[in-house]
Amino acid sequence: MVANDPAALAQALDDRLQFHHATGAVDDKAAFLAKMAAGRIVYQSIAWSEEKVIALAEDAAMLTGRMTTHVQVEGTAKQLNNRVMTVWSLAGGTWRLLAFQSTPIAG
Repeated sequence: MVANDPAALAQALDDRLQFHHATGAVDDKAAFLAKMAAGRIVYQSIAWSEEKVIALAEDAAMLTGRMTTHVQVEGTAKQLNNRVMTVWSLAGGTWRLLAFQSTPIAG
C-alpha cells in the first residue's frame, strides 16, 4: 500500500475483498485498486501497534490492532488513527487480505 503499487497489491488481496473505510464507504477489490491506480488514495506511511492475531481455521486468521496512517485522499492530506480488524485467507500457500474494517479512535 505504501509503495502505491496496485499491481503488487493485487497479489496480496483476495478476489472476494471487502474493504470498509473509516468513512463507511466499502470497496471491493476492483474498486480499491482503481482508486489507488488513479491516485485517489495515496498511502504515505502506515504504522501498526497493539497487534493481535487470532487463528480462525487452518486457512483463515484475524488480525486486530491500532493503525496510524498518513494518507492523501482525493488530494487532501489526512492522519488516521484507527482500530482495525482484518481477515486473511490462505490459498495456494499465500495469505491474502479478505476483509478490512477500520474505526476512528476518538480524541
